[in-house]
Amino acid sequence: MEERKYAYIGDISQLFRVENYRMEGGRKDGVRATQIMNESGLQFTVIADRCMDIAYVSYKGVNLSYINPNGICAPQYYDNRGTKWLENFTAGFVTTCGLDNIGNPCVDGKELGLHGKISNIPADDYSVRMLEKEEGNEVQLTGRMKESFLFGEKLHLRRTITAYQEKNRIVLEDEIINTGFEEQEYMQLYHFNIGYPFLSPSCELFIPTEEVKGANEYSERNLGKWNQIEEPSSTGEMCFLHQLKRQGDTTCVGMFNHKLQMGFTIKFDNQTLDKFLQWRYLNKGEYVLGFEPATNYIGGRTEERKKEKLKTLSPRGKEAHKLQIDFYDRLEDVKNNILL
Repeated sequence: MEERKYAYIGDISQLFRVENYRMEGGRKDGVRATQIMNESGLQFTVIADRCMDIAYVSYKGVNLSYINPNGICAPQYYDNRGTKWLENFTAGFVTTCGLDNIGNPCVDGKELGLHGKISNIPADDYSVRMLEKEEGNEVQLTGRMKESFLFGEKLHLRRTITAYQEKNRIVLEDEIINTGFEEQEYMQLYHFNIGYPFLSPSCELFIPTEEVKGANEYSERNLGKWNQIEEPSSTGEMCFLHQLKRQGDTTCVGMFNHKLQMGFTIKFDNQTLDKFLQWRYLNKGEYVLGFEPATNYIGGRTEERKKEKLKTLSPRGKEAHKLQIDFYDRLEDVKNNILL
């Protein structure tokens, strides 16, 4: 931080506020969370008891996250049967899916529920540190989620989230670790959920797609709608599978709201997150658009294994994913970061 700024403040929280707390009431009672607000209007909430996923995000007072009707729920309400994951699905800005399954529930030696269980695992060793740096102060959140059990997989997800006092940026870094002594399959999907008031017909999508297909017959029939944002209606759920252009080892997607004059980009590694899905559900009261970088598509573990080999971790092996989310005030800044 510039030295001159210290002359104007009594405490750094005037410019860069980081607060740890527990929620009270209803199904969210007792949930650990951290709220971060920087000096230029980026504010977000990390839910430590839900895989350190990011629930609320606002930029300059405008909410960008979609929140499901049940809101934030404690992990003890999770039910892994079939699609009951949805009953505990906060949505929020990003929900992590995996590691044993993403997409449809299936049976593969055991019952695997919709989108896996990692998003309902609380963080161990959770820590929040303020790092004072000349080029700008940072806050770093770290934790470890353990998806492991006796006679089964032994996978850990070690997560680091970094935010900045002066930059409107969130960096999410994951390390998936096989702590066992046998090769282990894994699947992972980052379920970004964009909501109102940022999400509206004033939004323009920037997805550098080379090819797009519908994930099912209904979506294929409505393929022309993939880049359209309409008013809330009853058109139902659609999901589109994109083959994206690559910018070296990374790919970038984004959105811009012309009325609000703000937007964002999501940059991610395309070597391990080599699939990208777009979820579109613009119904009344369920008005949400999803961006989903992933290791696989969403047919469920058994179906996806038939299509192609699942990603694996060797004994004691690890894999890393990095996603960078930037928020902007100008259309040019969004477009300049995306290979269109």
